[in-house]
Amino acid sequence: MNSEKQRGKWYNLRVLNMKGILISSFLSCLALSAIAAARVAVPSLPEPVRPLAEVETNVAFSVGAPRDNLWRLSVELDASVSNCVEVVLGVDADEDGELGIDEGELSVGWSCGEWFWRDRRGGGAGRIADSEGSRRLDWTLWLASDKSARSVNGNVFSGAVAPTFFNGDWNMLRVVSRGAGSLRVESKMAVDALKVRIR
Repeated sequence: MNSEKQRGKWYNLRVLNMKGILISSFLSCLALSAIAAARVAVPSLPEPVRPLAEVETNVAFSVGAPRDNLWRLSVELDASVSNCVEVVLGVDADEDGELGIDEGELSVGWSCGEWFWRDRRGGGAGRIADSEGSRRLDWTLWLASDKSARSVNGNVFSGAVAPTFFNGDWNMLRVVSRGAGSLRVESKMAVDALKVRIR
């Protein structure tokens, strides 16, 4: 009888010990999980940066009939170290009222503190730094007898250019503004000049 009581006590102690071991193991797992969670916690991602607004417009024009083999281009705009304004001249070959990327031939404009130009047919390009504010590019293009370009004289750039720097068939200009929420373009055409004002 006594032996049975002793076996019962031993069994109860064993059960209690097992429960204690299980509880201890469970608490240890919780602690380890908390530590692991703290170690692999991912910080919150930064808010996405909103890209600069891009606005564009297309304006039909005519080169006219340059007199004395001269053609003048004037581009006036508000220049800053953070905005970009591009004027693209070309031929609207498909007559859809817009100057496509493949239809643009000469690009002139301002980009973050610099005037730039690019002859897309001839491959020439250049940049000149300038201060911000209300700025104007004035070019006089000297043409050969066949109306191809020979040289440029202006306040931003002067020098010899490729014949592709001018095309008497230009009939569309595209103005692209980046970094501004709105775009207003005023253009004035004469028989030998094009003036573009961008605000």
